[in-house]
Amino acid sequence: MNSCARRRRRPGRVAHGALCLGLVLAVAGCASGGSGRGPDSRPARADAPVTAPATAPATRAPGPSARLPIARYSLTAEESALLSKAERRAMAECMSRYGLPYDTVAESPAGSSDRRYGLLDKTEAQTHGYHPPKASDLGLNRPSDEAWQVITGGVGTYNGREVPSGGCVAEAGRALRGDAEPPAAAQTAQEISAGAFDESRSVPEVRNVVADWSACMKAKGFTYASPLDAVDDFTGRPGATPQEVSTAVADVACKEETRLVDTWLSAEAGIQQAKLAAHGDALAVLEERHRQQVDAARTILARAGE
Repeated sequence: MNSCARRRRRPGRVAHGALCLGLVLAVAGCASGGSGRGPDSRPARADAPVTAPATAPATRAPGPSARLPIARYSLTAEESALLSKAERRAMAECMSRYGLPYDTVAESPAGSSDRRYGLLDKTEAQTHGYHPPKASDLGLNRPSDEAWQVITGGVGTYNGREVPSGGCVAEAGRALRGDAEPPAAAQTAQEISAGAFDESRSVPEVRNVVADWSACMKAKGFTYASPLDAVDDFTGRPGATPQEVSTAVADVACKEETRLVDTWLSAEAGIQQAKLAAHGDALAVLEERHRQQVDAARTILARAGE
């Protein structure tokens, strides 16, 4: 199962160290659900720029994860966009030292929607089924083999210049986050997020609304005990079939009809609040770390005149 889709089982990190949107979409990794590399859509020339669409899709409305109490210890959407932009700028500066273009744009593509409680986006369901949007669907070009080696640090030198440890991606990350390891509070926040999600599945209100969702799906001709089972049924398949699309569309419709997300979100929020009451002081370090990252991003962009 690809890591992006698996987030419904183990909700993603609250304090992200790596910026999936800023880097991985740019090199077409996370969005494709694959290895991030492949001969099918990669430009043949080493000097082909890594680009994003001239006009990026509109920013998504915040998903359910952003409405949970633990989101206080995450970057806001605006802060994430700022760090993503700064990371792309730092990547471009690094790549330019080797004569390799790396284009930057004002905004990143929206990518896949929040899937904490399974697929929620009707358009995604109609277009991709349960699969995340592919890099090509987002208008992104994959880097050449040579560019990839510099990005990831797969070579020690390029064009007579030493490549930084871990490549340009690592250098950009260090520019934003420094060399320090993520604080222990980041692991605590992740455990609270994942633990609350798991516990919420046993809450009577959640069990009841999941049963309502299952009955709704049954009425539409699909037999699944929970939304997570529906996703698992199509995991690992190479692409969305008509059956997958029709299942996904029905899934999203039944979530809306039963108000599954609102019910599940309310139950999980209550569990998170109780857990946060015991760890709030320890998690405060995350807010300071995020402030430092935002300050570093602003410095990078100011240096570039942006």
